[in-house]
Amino acid sequence: MMKNLWLIAMTCSALLVSCSKEPGEGGRAEIRGLLYEQRYNGSSLQGQPYPIADARVAIIYGDGEYADDDTRTGPNGEFRFAWLRKGDYRLYAISECQSCPSGEEGVYVDVTITGRKQVVNVGTITIRNY
Repeated sequence: MMKNLWLIAMTCSALLVSCSKEPGEGGRAEIRGLLYEQRYNGSSLQGQPYPIADARVAIIYGDGEYADDDTRTGPNGEFRFAWLRKGDYRLYAISECQSCPSGEEGVYVDVTITGRKQVVNVGTITIRNY
């Protein structure tokens, strides 16, 4: 009898651990925001930041190192990642960089979703254009 109870307890424990939800798709939460671009003429600003249409914003689930998904911005620079589970996420967009060897750098925003149906607005992410 004790052997059967132990076996049942171990099976239930294994099922609970295997059902834990990692950050990523499959939930009902979402992250949204705006992507703007700021023009520079050398090192000086040129005008005000403006929304960018059809630009990429990427998302990394959890503590990963590479993009798990991406989306394109709408006409007003709007973007969203829907159907996410609770957890930590990192968004990024590629910005021009004069002092970087590649000429580009990532602009990152870290986000935590704590509720099943939470909508997190990250506000405006601004990238540079030289």
